[in-house]
Amino acid sequence: MSGAARELGIAQPALSKQMSQLEHELDAQLFQRHSRGVTLTRAGEKLRQEAAELIRRMEAIRQAIHTEAEDVTGKVVVAVISSLAPTLATELYPRLEQEYPGISLHIVDFPSERAGQALLNEEADLAVMPNAATEFPQLRSRPLFEESFHFLTKATPRAPARTIRLSEAAEHPLVLPFRSHDLRRRIEEAAGSIGVTLNVKYQTGSINVIDAMVERGMVASIVPMTHWLDRIASGQVSARLVTEPGVSRVHSLCHRPVRDLAPATKVVHDVIMTEVQSLVAAGKLSGKPVRA
Repeated sequence: MSGAARELGIAQPALSKQMSQLEHELDAQLFQRHSRGVTLTRAGEKLRQEAAELIRRMEAIRQAIHTEAEDVTGKVVVAVISSLAPTLATELYPRLEQEYPGISLHIVDFPSERAGQALLNEEADLAVMPNAATEFPQLRSRPLFEESFHFLTKATPRAPARTIRLSEAAEHPLVLPFRSHDLRRRIEEAAGSIGVTLNVKYQTGSINVIDAMVERGMVASIVPMTHWLDRIASGQVSARLVTEPGVSRVHSLCHRPVRDLAPATKVVHDVIMTEVQSLVAAGKLSGKPVRA
């Protein structure tokens, strides 16, 4: 202990006191004290390993802060499903422009069934899309958030209930995506699990068509509600959470299974991970975080 104190340039009693305080805070014996000095216990060795990793990580962060923004350059194409693209684009473009001016970000919106294929075809470097783990297991994916489906109708003066059973929602005339769309498959699977047939009056591949038909009161729909948050807040559209059973999907950030991402792609990947969590917390994306 006296040798360690000399190395650190502090008094030996002060070091001993700090070590005792650390043991007290961790509620663990870190040192085996004997006549020849001290040795690490198993808990002490574990702490040493964790502390060494933390120091290495802090140094990597320090270097990243001082070098990444200036040095990283390149074009990064991100495929994003259409319902999420506007929200992500308005947050990511200004942040990347300010923090990483050398990176040229291109956000391209795709139908959900095309986003994964765009990544495999090397049309994009990253993709934000649903159900990646099951539908594209060959991709590397990190879950971002889970969004629940809601029953959307034109707003009325009378405030609707907060929830609606799927069996009740299925009776209303609906506009839904085509059967090939992952959203439609999720709803059909949930309805089939309770022996219910959906009253699908119209089918479309356009989120804007669903938007217009619901807002005009022509039909209702069952969809995740991120795309409609502004209209819900302004009182144009009403949303009720679908229950019994609930319907949801998990969005993930994906890339091809390469050993190391290009520096600019890695930067954009990490920014998306943090930005999405912030957007979910702020209510700009409708859903709840999912831990990897």
